[in-house]
Amino acid sequence: MNQTEKSDQTKNAILDAANRVLVEQGAECFTLETVAREAGVSKGGLLYHYASKNALISGMMERSMASVDAALKEELARSNGDYLAAYIRASFRTTADPAQVSRAIQAAIVRNPALLDPLRKRFERMQEEITKNAPTPELGLLVRLAMDGLWYSELYQFAPPDVEQRRALQALLFRIANKTEEDEGEQR
Repeated sequence: MNQTEKSDQTKNAILDAANRVLVEQGAECFTLETVAREAGVSKGGLLYHYASKNALISGMMERSMASVDAALKEELARSNGDYLAAYIRASFRTTADPAQVSRAIQAAIVRNPALLDPLRKRFERMQEEITKNAPTPELGLLVRLAMDGLWYSELYQFAPPDVEQRRALQALLFRIANKTEEDEGEQR
């Protein structure tokens, strides 16, 4: 294993540990010392990769969003560049662990709400792309808000839809987006 791979492995171990600390011990125990101990590295080792708690939280959000971006990129290729169809498909995939994304967001809100600015900008860009590809701007907004609601419903177990309800919701969103049954059928 080369140095870059070893460094990436350590960074991922630290990010995994940060998520575990938040999930298992709560935000009040989210300290650099606790995360370092959970990751099996020294505090200095953690600080080498993440110079501050803010940097660690940003790293957590970046990794989670990279997973979401990878799913969207794959679906864009399957959809011949149709952003709206790709967004709907990617939103129904479970590639990103919602608990990790949520914990990073919660930590950012508690620690420094400005850490959410890159995420806010990302959502603005996504909404712009969705709007460009939707039959109307309002329908594009409806699709994005439906996907956000689905994510939160499943994350917090607020009466999440079962498999059949998810399929029906996806079919409805494709109809709203004026996508063909053929587009929809690729996901099933």
